[in-house]
Amino acid sequence: MKKIFKELALIWLFIPMLVSAPVLAQIEPRVTISGQVKDAETDALLASVNVFLANTTLGGITNEEGFYSIQRVPLGTHELFVSLIGYEARKIALRLTVPNDVKVDLSLKPKPFELPPVDVLAEPPREWKKHLKTFEKLFWGNAYYSSECKICNPEVLDFDIDKDSNCFIANADQPLQIENRRLGYRAQFYLQEFRYYLDEKEIKYAFTPKFEEIEPTDAQEAKKWHENRIKAYRGSFRHFLTALLSGRLKEEGFFVTDLPDLPWERKPEKLRFLRKPTNFSKLLSPSVLPSEVEFNFQGCLEVVYTPEGGSNQISWMVANRDHILLNKAGYAYDGYAFVLYGHWFLQRAAEALPRDHIPQ
Repeated sequence: MKKIFKELALIWLFIPMLVSAPVLAQIEPRVTISGQVKDAETDALLASVNVFLANTTLGGITNEEGFYSIQRVPLGTHELFVSLIGYEARKIALRLTVPNDVKVDLSLKPKPFELPPVDVLAEPPREWKKHLKTFEKLFWGNAYYSSECKICNPEVLDFDIDKDSNCFIANADQPLQIENRRLGYRAQFYLQEFRYYLDEKEIKYAFTPKFEEIEPTDAQEAKKWHENRIKAYRGSFRHFLTALLSGRLKEEGFFVTDLPDLPWERKPEKLRFLRKPTNFSKLLSPSVLPSEVEFNFQGCLEVVYTPEGGSNQISWMVANRDHILLNKAGYAYDGYAFVLYGHWFLQRAAEALPRDHIPQ
């Protein structure tokens, strides 16, 4: 078995709704989240604070009175992220079940002042540059082209190798400023964890991204971004979840079988007899909101996606929880609920779409 199938990612699913997503987007209830942000020690109102819903384009910055407002927020569970240089970032889980506007006042704690180290080098050392190339390859994924995807502030990254576990570790003291001209997005990626285990070829990472659409220079560029977004979506884990929850797996090109464990953990000749079609009607149950479904499954699924005129794309999904709450927009609220292998494992930041992007 090729190494690619052994590679593992525990990922945040920024990875949208029933069969006709554009229609549902018009009738789905939306609310406004607003409030003020202040200093936790002095009660001074804070301006220019970044307040946004993680993995979306929804958010903005506070004005001089510390006021923010996020409009057109769908019902469900959201992660409100609050950040300002010099303060400790905050994440607040919000559960919206009724179509009423919500007021959320926030406070931020100042970070202890630390004198920054003096860097006397004219440019980053050779080892750091080598680590940066490794990080970029892992971060962007299989669709990475340096001419289209760029980290605008790589200097905020710091790298280390843990010798005991032979693990490549990346840290960042500021959000990564990303420009993805493949899909037409700028983004801020707040890095919580990034570890690549060199011996096992396993990766574990978690980011909190905020997306912003780039204004295309002309109609041709707008068309290119639209087409690339369709390509990034089709066959993705988000596409699979959307098709699953709308009952359109076959129509959307997915064939799913249930496995007792991952293929490389058993002898190949036994796999033919162990695969069986998955009966999702017994695994899905309604939730409080019509936009949500509970996925009651623990095990391994093999998912084959066959695009029109293309070759099969094979992925494997392992559920880490017995009961996983899914949004029909195509994502799980718990970013660590699934472990992905194969094709899905290789789809990372270069193909990342915000949750509020509606495929069409």
